[in-house]
Amino acid sequence: MAESISAQTMRNFGDLEIHTDAKMGFYSSLENDGFFNSSSGLAGFYGRYQNTISGSVSPLFHDIEINNDQGIVLQIPIAIGNNTNFVFGDFITTKYLDTNYVELLTTSFYNGESNFSKVNGFLSVSDVQKFLFPIGDETYIRPLLIDTEGVTASFKSTYLFEDGTVTYSNFLNTNSELTAISNEEYWVLEGDTSTIVTIDWNERSALKAIAKDLNTITVAGFDKEAMKWTNLGATDRTGNLGEGFISSRKFIPNQYSAITFGILKAKTGALHQGYHYLVTPNGDGINDFLYIPELEDYESNHLFIFARNGLKVFEQENYLNQFNGKTGTGISAIQRDKGLPEGVYFYLVTVGENKLPIQGFLYLER
Repeated sequence: MAESISAQTMRNFGDLEIHTDAKMGFYSSLENDGFFNSSSGLAGFYGRYQNTISGSVSPLFHDIEINNDQGIVLQIPIAIGNNTNFVFGDFITTKYLDTNYVELLTTSFYNGESNFSKVNGFLSVSDVQKFLFPIGDETYIRPLLIDTEGVTASFKSTYLFEDGTVTYSNFLNTNSELTAISNEEYWVLEGDTSTIVTIDWNERSALKAIAKDLNTITVAGFDKEAMKWTNLGATDRTGNLGEGFISSRKFIPNQYSAITFGILKAKTGALHQGYHYLVTPNGDGINDFLYIPELEDYESNHLFIFARNGLKVFEQENYLNQFNGKTGTGISAIQRDKGLPEGVYFYLVTVGENKLPIQGFLYLER
């Protein structure tokens, strides 16, 4: 059964549930003041005008899809138990209070995230060990990756293209390891479990204006208790001053108000570790292709590689080190032989019968 709703606002005062393979399309706002708890079925939010989800009761969706040019504004939290399909448009929440958010429950996953469709606000996840937040602003997806190194925990995050040194402070003590803090953007991450975070920068991050050497870039956090920016370390750093990604050392997010890029007084090395990779297809026998050693532990896998804007550039079932910087054979490309441009890419690989996701960043260097 499929139902299409096109009234100005749909109001639910009773019990509403989407059963089995049913699909319900919302072309209007949803005001939920009753029971809305679906363990199956798809709810799609469509249209060309910005709509809202509001009410006194937070709905639980099984599968949810967004294809709305202007996005869906959340005035209450929503929870998703299975799949979130990003097609076009953003789920939008305020970024100055964490009371409204998209919550992905333990067994849920997402796909299709891009510059054109993401969470432009707070996203919450539960019982995860590694997770890539599909968050950003009106223009770009600006993901943040957490890695608790095997401990399951819950986190909430958002991204702001704003000057965090105005919101918090631009003061650095003379004895600080830092000489500068990014005044272009920052992330908010909430969680009481120690984790490593990975964030990436692009030309809009403008690190060239404050850094002269890649090896001075670090992750910085505004310490709530000390009321100052501190160095959160650089355990992995790949790229150039125009674009790249960096991983912090382990820290507890709730101790920090904001996370962004800092510049160190002295150069520091960074060990390549974890689930991030460098591909340099120059024929020297070192990093000429993407090699993910964890895949050897599983009989089956399915690999996807995406450009920054969410465009899929490579896909391979049962991947065996085929990616060498060129677009996949089943994907349209203007200059296939020349290969993909240098820069940051995101990858997702599902492994085993349970489709366990492994995801992270890779840097293609030419």
